[in-house]
Amino acid sequence: MPEYGMGFDVRFDEPPAAVDPTVEIADWSRPLGTGRPTREAAFFVDGVRRIDLRLLADVDGTRVPGLFGSYSAGGVLCDRTATFGEHVIAHCLILGGGAKIPSIDVHFGSGTFRFESFSTPGNEPDDPLLRLQDLMRHAEAELAARVAADRTTLVVVDGPLAFYSETRGPVVGVIKRFGRVYLEPEHGQLIATLRAGQRTPLFAIAEPSDRRRRYAWYTRLVDTRSPWHDHAGVVRCEVRGGMRLSEAVALADRVSSLLPLFTGRASDPRTPQNLTPIAGLETWLRHRVGDTRLIRRTLLDHIASMDVAA
Repeated sequence: MPEYGMGFDVRFDEPPAAVDPTVEIADWSRPLGTGRPTREAAFFVDGVRRIDLRLLADVDGTRVPGLFGSYSAGGVLCDRTATFGEHVIAHCLILGGGAKIPSIDVHFGSGTFRFESFSTPGNEPDDPLLRLQDLMRHAEAELAARVAADRTTLVVVDGPLAFYSETRGPVVGVIKRFGRVYLEPEHGQLIATLRAGQRTPLFAIAEPSDRRRRYAWYTRLVDTRSPWHDHAGVVRCEVRGGMRLSEAVALADRVSSLLPLFTGRASDPRTPQNLTPIAGLETWLRHRVGDTRLIRRTLLDHIASMDVAA
């Protein structure tokens, strides 16, 4: 669908990185994995965020961009049936230019929403949105870490990994979009030949500081045909680089066999990359974060009443 691009959009959360494609094997001439789906329980984690109202703030005579925004992060356990679990909801007031003001309480009927105040040093119009994205990603990472610390169930996070400490249960990040070309053509051409449940060899990704080292691979969720392009239905998976290579290889095979069981539903415009549990979780979280029309109207009334009082 046009509003979701081609899956190749530039991502703001893709840091510069060095890539080693030979950590598992040097031969990239054939796919790996059995291609046979294998069922097991998995806990999927995702978050949603939205801008409730953009604003221009005057803080001590300085004009800065800002927004009122909301986000939620939660999880769903899929073990033959789907059960929604722990989740967090937050409402934020974010200002650029490093401006800081107190949090704001806004009354909605008999209830009250607190918009916690945050600032970001940047002064570009989208800097507050990037800060909101970071807050949501942090909430997702905290939830994934808590779940993986308490159980051995596989935890699947929608998006790049945001933490790299050891946990009791395995955690894997699943990235839908190709925000960066990590592989050279002689390695990357293998992606187009993958069948459902197959994967590429592992490759290592590291920042120049090596603080965010991870193992990654591409795997195909579902076989596609024209008019889909040959990277449709492919996701990049990543795990922390601190685990033993043999464990990462075993986890890559395990995840590549599992994910095709959760391929996207036809009603989702991001099909097939958006997994069904993630799509359902996003709908569930959006419902709980509040009605955007009501929140926007109440915020406008609140700002108008502040102006009258002033």
